[in-house]
Amino acid sequence: MNVYSTICPGCNFGCGLYIRENGKPEVDFRKSSPANAGKLCRFGMSLSRLYAPVKSTVDGKETSLEEAAKEAARRISAGKGSAAFLSFGNTTCEELLAFQKVAESYLCTGANFEALPKDAYQTLSVGIPYSEIEAAKHIVLFIDPYEQYPLIVRRLLSARKKGAKITSVWWKDLPLADENIRPADVSKLQLTKDSLVIADFHPLSDIEQVKSVLSLAKNAGAKITFLKPFANSTGAYLLSKDAKQKSLAQLVEDINKGTIKTLFCLESDPSELIPAETLGKLTNLIIQTGQAVTAKANVVIAHEPLYRKKGTLVNNEGRAQALGGTGTGGLDALGIIAGTKFEFNSLHESVKKALGISAVDEFTIPGYDRPAYGAIQASSKPAEAKTALVSVYNPFMWYGLPDDNDFVEVNLNMVKALKLLKGGYIKIKSNGSSLEKRFKVSPVQDNVLLAGRKFGVEKGISTPVEVSR
Repeated sequence: MNVYSTICPGCNFGCGLYIRENGKPEVDFRKSSPANAGKLCRFGMSLSRLYAPVKSTVDGKETSLEEAAKEAARRISAGKGSAAFLSFGNTTCEELLAFQKVAESYLCTGANFEALPKDAYQTLSVGIPYSEIEAAKHIVLFIDPYEQYPLIVRRLLSARKKGAKITSVWWKDLPLADENIRPADVSKLQLTKDSLVIADFHPLSDIEQVKSVLSLAKNAGAKITFLKPFANSTGAYLLSKDAKQKSLAQLVEDINKGTIKTLFCLESDPSELIPAETLGKLTNLIIQTGQAVTAKANVVIAHEPLYRKKGTLVNNEGRAQALGGTGTGGLDALGIIAGTKFEFNSLHESVKKALGISAVDEFTIPGYDRPAYGAIQASSKPAEAKTALVSVYNPFMWYGLPDDNDFVEVNLNMVKALKLLKGGYIKIKSNGSSLEKRFKVSPVQDNVLLAGRKFGVEKGISTPVEVSR
């Protein structure tokens, strides 16, 4: 059997683990990992479900990696000027550098940097060391750590044990918080220079909310760190900071207008982020991947999964982490598409130079510059809907795996007002669509339905809805 010392692909926390190939991939703990010291969340423990075998295909017919890559190159060339290239950061830094060379003028990493001040890019890209979270005196959460970034809970509990006060700005009460404030009442939040703000940044982020959180921290002189969703989000942002990028919203608009007809996705399944009706307007959807995807692609270029790859990831702290594999199938495929051969060693040296390191050492955090950013003006928020379905971004929803989050959380007041029955359903109507979902009673804000997954009726993070029994 083969054993790989690798990194969990669930989010950008950077958890180390072992993948053991014993008929099917099995997960073992890696106590030496500085990011997680062997601890794993339920996603990490169930990675074997993610690494289902995937085969290269062209229009549904199985073929070789080489032939699929050649066909992808032909279709991209035929649609020159109408092709877009999307990668969320679920692959190595070396592949991302090669991908940028392939992408030419239409690169999308999913993050809407265009709408944010350039002097805030580094703050958004690289988080602070987790040790600083444990040492904080006052921690303010703009996330639900239990659902979104489970491994951060250990750091928060350690900080609390040392005397830290924890404030939650969220739609429901969090058990570890000493103080719970609703997002609509953020004016009640009291920050000082001893405060540490923890938020997140992802393709579905409300940019005005991101600006608002940056501004709050700036005005108080508080520290701030943004957690991120994909295994190499930090690496993707650092390596593409000087590249001309398009936002996800711009990509969707251009596909809808017909100016983009071919979409090439690198280790990224677009089905959770781009509406099905939009994807249906593409002439060609090409996906290069090492794991099964839910989107219906015209061309699938299948190579080794992440844990078998040779290459570098950068976690949320900025740690450079080496994957334990030797595979370069992803680079080889990109080379076929680009009409050139990408040499791993050359790309690896470029990665180290970009990160300012001489060697990849997961036990050392490089000394990244975190320049101060200027005052940020955030637009005033529109009036909230009387009743809203709030979609809580969850990093693990990108993988299309079955889960147990197919319900909404509501408070007891809503249950009584609608006369909901235990074990029954709540009817939700919005945007001309309706559905029925099971519900769970939680300490949620009045007139809010909190969802841990997307149901298909959402338009943004907060969606006005009508509810009934």
